[in-house]
Amino acid sequence: MRLSELLEEARADAPPSRLHVDDLVAAGRRRVRRRNTGWAIAAVVVVATAIGVPQILTRPAALPAAAPTATPTATGTVEPGKFSFTPAFRGYSAGDYTVGEPTAMSLGWTSARIREGGQEVGLLSVYPPGVERIPEDGATKIDTEPIDGRDAYFLRLKTGGEHLVWKLADGGTGQVGDSGTLSLAQMRKIAEGFAVGGGTPLRTALTAGYIPDGYRLFAASDLRARFVTEAKIEEILARPDREHAPGVVRNLISIELEPVLPGARTESTEKPRCTEDIVACFVLVADGRYSLVVSGQGVQPAELRKIFESVVIADPAKPSTWKAVDEAYPTFVLPELN
Repeated sequence: MRLSELLEEARADAPPSRLHVDDLVAAGRRRVRRRNTGWAIAAVVVVATAIGVPQILTRPAALPAAAPTATPTATGTVEPGKFSFTPAFRGYSAGDYTVGEPTAMSLGWTSARIREGGQEVGLLSVYPPGVERIPEDGATKIDTEPIDGRDAYFLRLKTGGEHLVWKLADGGTGQVGDSGTLSLAQMRKIAEGFAVGGGTPLRTALTAGYIPDGYRLFAASDLRARFVTEAKIEEILARPDREHAPGVVRNLISIELEPVLPGARTESTEKPRCTEDIVACFVLVADGRYSLVVSGQGVQPAELRKIFESVVIADPAKPSTWKAVDEAYPTFVLPELN
């Protein structure tokens, strides 16, 4: 099980201000044992229930301390026939709202944050042509006027939130997800300002010079990356929604910066540390506010340590120092397209 999941379990089990990181891990293990359940797909790519779209978005932090250090393998440009982590759109303004540059992307979707006056109020998600958006169980469809002459509708979720979904000029699908503050008219205004084209390569503050052979990059964001096996990638690409099929992910590698619980005593993780029982390596960064976590499922501990030791962290507060995702890892991790 991933350290991140154990930390999440611990959050639900005890007040964070009294917990040491070791206590957090132990609390997570206790709660996991009580539940007696395996970890599933939802733990791999976080599902934002308030917005209802798969994402691995995370907010920037201050400059992390360079813990493991290594020079990433040179990668170059994307080879023909390989998937490129380059969004099909770029950020824009729509009245009082700003849609930022895309910061998260998988084989089946791209996401960008929507802000008003600096406050995040929603999420724009774009599904490429031929990819079906992931449906929400029990959502009510409400017809609305076309957007730019193309079909559009609202979805009222069981949770009370709403989405606006519409067809794009290139045949893809757009979705404005509301975090609870946008009116239907405001969601329409954001959608009407969208245009396909002009996208630039997705960038990340994380790079790694070593990824085991046979693994491919499934999803990435500014501060996270998920790798699955080549066989799993082929399975994903064959699905209409380009997502994981329901069930357990048996082989997975995760690299990410995770927030540390406020008030937690974290002295024991100031130096790099690996554990074999949960197959994870981690170290404090960003003045103790974040932890670099490299974790795996179905990965040998020695392999995970090699990945961890190859990770290089750029300044999350300075995107100009980041690398394109396509160039942040060995070239073979980019999936082959059929």
